[in-house]
Amino acid sequence: MLLERSQRRRGVAMVLCFTLMVGFLTYRLTDLQLFPSDAYVDYGEQQRIRVVDLPARRGRILDRNGVEMAMSVPQWTIWADPSQVINPEEAAVALAPILEKDELHLFSLLTEPDQHAYLSRTVPDSVARAVADLELRGVYQVEESARFNPSGSLLGRSVIGSVDIDQIGVSGVEYLYDGLLGGVAGEMVVESGHGGRTIPGGARHVKPAVSGVDLMLTIDRSLQFEAERALMRQIRKLQASSGTAIIMVPDTGEILAMASVGRNKEGHSVLLAENRAVTWSYEPGSAMKPVVFSGVIEEGLGQPNHFREVNHWLQLYDQEFTDHTEYGTVVYSMEEILARSSNTGTIQWALTLGSAGLAQYMARFGLGLPTGLGFKGESVGLVPDLADWSGTDVASFALGQGFLATPLQTLLVYNTLANGGVRVPPTLGHSVIDDDGRQMPFQRGEPVRVVSETTADKLTGMLVTVVREGTGRNAQVEGYSVAGKTGTGLKASSGGTYEDEEGRSSYTATFAGFFPADDPQLSMIIVIDEPQTDHYASQAAAPLFSELAHYSLQRLRIAPPPNYVTVSTTLNPELAQ
Repeated sequence: MLLERSQRRRGVAMVLCFTLMVGFLTYRLTDLQLFPSDAYVDYGEQQRIRVVDLPARRGRILDRNGVEMAMSVPQWTIWADPSQVINPEEAAVALAPILEKDELHLFSLLTEPDQHAYLSRTVPDSVARAVADLELRGVYQVEESARFNPSGSLLGRSVIGSVDIDQIGVSGVEYLYDGLLGGVAGEMVVESGHGGRTIPGGARHVKPAVSGVDLMLTIDRSLQFEAERALMRQIRKLQASSGTAIIMVPDTGEILAMASVGRNKEGHSVLLAENRAVTWSYEPGSAMKPVVFSGVIEEGLGQPNHFREVNHWLQLYDQEFTDHTEYGTVVYSMEEILARSSNTGTIQWALTLGSAGLAQYMARFGLGLPTGLGFKGESVGLVPDLADWSGTDVASFALGQGFLATPLQTLLVYNTLANGGVRVPPTLGHSVIDDDGRQMPFQRGEPVRVVSETTADKLTGMLVTVVREGTGRNAQVEGYSVAGKTGTGLKASSGGTYEDEEGRSSYTATFAGFFPADDPQLSMIIVIDEPQTDHYASQAAAPLFSELAHYSLQRLRIAPPPNYVTVSTTLNPELAQ
């Protein structure tokens, strides 16, 4: 009896388990057949669908004459889907000599949990063909592009800049106008069958790439090349640490050339990747004296032909100021003070203008303020707030010492005077060119009136005297009138003084100006940092200014005015710096 009961219970349990199992299988089968889940659809698509990025064609960079300075050339990128690679070790061994990569590095990439691993970016056609011949499952190639400078990788490198491996601008114009040049990347969906091979007709464009536009710069390639070549030669000659040259069109703010040269570890002069014309700030010295006299004339406090008694030595509070030579007490006109670059004479006129007046005109000329160029890493210089000025700052600032300006900011002072007292923001962008070849000019920044045209004309006449008869005689260009000013500035040491531990001083030599002075077409600044053989700007910077001015006038075919004769009467050579 007990045995029969036990057998019946086991039979019922088995029937019940079988019924539950059949019911569960029936439910699952019905669910899969009649109510398919999106999760299973997604899982299936993941096994056969992959998304491939379609990089946009990056626009070309052209000089103002349409000459290519940067362009993209087709290349190939080798990548892998590690989940599809059958034997990562064998694949790494086969790929290593072709891609010139380490086997262990490739093996680590081929065994990553990700479904996309770059093996080598932007390789030439020959490498791509060799990889394709291996017929490795899970290893693919996609067409990309690499940046190439037809004029040479070093020409204008501090201005043009560079891109990263993904063709994104990281410096220079490539960064400044990346939004225009870069375009918009697209996507392509690829359907693969068993074995990882692409199914013919299974690919479709989801979002096509939008090419970037071509960018025409204001740069003139020939002027850029000559500015860099001449500056490198001058750096070698003077054994200087670095140098900067900028050539501009005053009334438009267009930058025609912008060169930065330094020295490498071996002491050779080389073109720099850093654009020191805008990223480096320094004390410009006497090149800033026109700011003082512009304020004095604009405020009606003096005129170029007004005379003052000047001594080569001046005491202001606890600080002594001197000129470069001793000459006792003399009477100089304002024009003679600027032509001779008299420090004490300039300070007297600066005291007449006053601290508040000088601070006002420094700001009007754009010192301590953004230039509007927008270059990555651009410095705004450093001008202390008026409330923080000491009693002697008005004198120091009048001499271009105690505050910082970039070479571009310094040149904009002269651009303003050349442009009749109007400051025009600088620009590197001339126009953009769409796919149809249509040029669309860049919108320029708003000009700012700094001083009256009358004041600018008077300062221009004074600066012409500087070049004809004063410290700037070496900047003359035969047949043309040149307006400009020298500036030999002391460099502050790490200890906050103008002398190192051994009592030696370092200098910067600057010459800035514009030409032809009677109808300014071009402006230029030369800055030589720490010249060793001759630190005076009249010898270190002015001759290079003259050389590049002569070349620029010829290059741009700017004819001299009729019957113009260069005159140099020299006020007093032993007083000229």
